[in-house]
Amino acid sequence: MLMAEQTLLHAVRFADLTKWSPNVSVFDQMQTNDPLVPLTKLLTRAKVPVDVEDDQLYKRITVRLYGQGVLQRDQIYGKSIGTKKQFIAHTGQLIISRIDARNGAFGIVPEELDGGIVTNDFWLFDVQNVLPQYLILVLSSELFQRHWQAQSSGTTNRQRVSENDFLYSKIALPSLEKQQSLLDKYNNVSEQACKSEYDAAALEQEVDRYLYDVLGIHRRNAPENKTLLTLAAFKDISQWGYDKIALPFPFAFKKYQAYSFYTKPSWLREIYRGKSPKYCSTGTSIILNQKCNRMDYIDLTYAKNVESAWVNGIDPKYFTQKGDILLNSTGEGTLGRASLVTDKCSHLLYDSHMLLLRVNEHEVVPQLLVDLINSSFGQKQVEICKSAQATKQTELGIKNAKKILFPLPELSLQNEISAVVQEKKQQIRALRSNAEKLRQYAKEEFEKAVFGSI
Repeated sequence: MLMAEQTLLHAVRFADLTKWSPNVSVFDQMQTNDPLVPLTKLLTRAKVPVDVEDDQLYKRITVRLYGQGVLQRDQIYGKSIGTKKQFIAHTGQLIISRIDARNGAFGIVPEELDGGIVTNDFWLFDVQNVLPQYLILVLSSELFQRHWQAQSSGTTNRQRVSENDFLYSKIALPSLEKQQSLLDKYNNVSEQACKSEYDAAALEQEVDRYLYDVLGIHRRNAPENKTLLTLAAFKDISQWGYDKIALPFPFAFKKYQAYSFYTKPSWLREIYRGKSPKYCSTGTSIILNQKCNRMDYIDLTYAKNVESAWVNGIDPKYFTQKGDILLNSTGEGTLGRASLVTDKCSHLLYDSHMLLLRVNEHEVVPQLLVDLINSSFGQKQVEICKSAQATKQTELGIKNAKKILFPLPELSLQNEISAVVQEKKQQIRALRSNAEKLRQYAKEEFEKAVFGSI
């Protein structure tokens, strides 16, 4: 009898529910002085359909992850668009990717994308009674992201956030005046962060100019080609491609003779390509990869575990040593990044998408070489020297890396130049760190004011 009563009791309670989820919403537990309002009161679903016509030009919209904005994906004619039933977006609407909502793929449609189109994989909402920036900051908060992650997982492991779950989520909604006041405080700190970023970027350009000036590097203007046919001597061709044959080398050297590792072999002691790893989640050794190799520093948080037995079987000469240079040798966006190995990152392996350069420190200052590779001077040469294999995977490779030219003065002057550059780069790192701290502070203060305590 007791079992039957318990079953009946559960059935009645379930029938009273308008929305059920195995995940308890944290928003119902917020302790805040402002009213908690479901998003249904602030958002109205907008569905303005459009039949895509072949001869019409359309702007297609995409949304970046983690609240990073709404962008134009492309602008193409309807004949190239497979999905013919789409929806029109308008300025000021909230747009959310159904697939990536839990990863913060949402934003406000900007004026320049008014009239753009999206598929049914995106939600569009008209916004009322809330300032758009306030809404975006709330939705991009860590609290809301955790909520969405929970709502899009569970026993069904569904990848899309339910529209019903989303619209019944509650947010603290102060008056419009208070919303604006909170935004003013947030934006004031954010502007300080932007100022730090701007100053850092300006210093980076200053480092570039300094290297060009002190080493006598001059940019050449590309000549006007007034003929349809360009001739090149076969003996002068080292790589295929118009940019590698018809176009002249873009730099001239006014102070010091420039050499490569081919023309000045005494500069280079050893150069190695990394090893193809044998990954093992329980391995006690790690291997570096392209993500680890940032511009000017090595980030070990991206390193992966490998089999210790495999590591122990590799010749010690291939492991990193203090003063080595790591250079990313493949991949668009990562190719050509260089960093100097410090004590912290010595005695490690690196994978086959990286090269290790071990230079003769009696003739070359390794840090200055890193600075030159990471400068616009070095990166332009990487662009010239790289090749693309049949797979279209961009490749630098040992042979091409050895073609890069460096106009290096005598060793004592190299050390002086490197010291100046490192001082400026230390300032750049401090400015970037300050910008990150300011952004985090602005975010934390805003969320503390909005969510109160849980």
